[in-house]
Amino acid sequence: MTIIKAKGFILRPVRLSDAENIYKYQQDKDVKKGFMTTPKSVEEVKKDILKSKRDKTSEKFVIDVGGEAVGKVSINFDDPYHKKKMKISYWIAKDYRGKGITTKAVKLVTDYAFKKYKLVRLWAWCRTFNKASARVLEKAGYKLEGISRKNKCKDGKYLDDMLWAKVR
Repeated sequence: MTIIKAKGFILRPVRLSDAENIYKYQQDKDVKKGFMTTPKSVEEVKKDILKSKRDKTSEKFVIDVGGEAVGKVSINFDDPYHKKKMKISYWIAKDYRGKGITTKAVKLVTDYAFKKYKLVRLWAWCRTFNKASARVLEKAGYKLEGISRKNKCKDGKYLDDMLWAKVR
């Protein structure tokens, strides 16, 4: 179990006891806007946590502030033909935004992933309207590679996504 310590928070594996906080914080309208789906119940979060513990293609870290799960950073292999590439995704609760926590967490997980998996590429999507998320990636050293227009359809609306990547 990997634990990454930082000033003011730690990144640690997700626990079943985090399910209520994860559910509660993912109900925030700003978090929901960024993801295609969000959990509909605490039980759904628990099932996802149990499933992720068996998954060998990803790692999920909770952003833990003072013993409370307030966000998450995940990395996963998304392409069976490219074993040196992973996707990173993240979110943080509203009360913890704008404090630099997410940027630091993304930097730490990025460094960890490049070292552990000997990656050549780590990439992320974020919605074009999500300027804060784009800024996190920029500050973490990712470069904007382009915009995928009408990349996803959510609730009948087509969404544009920015593609960001960090390569070595």
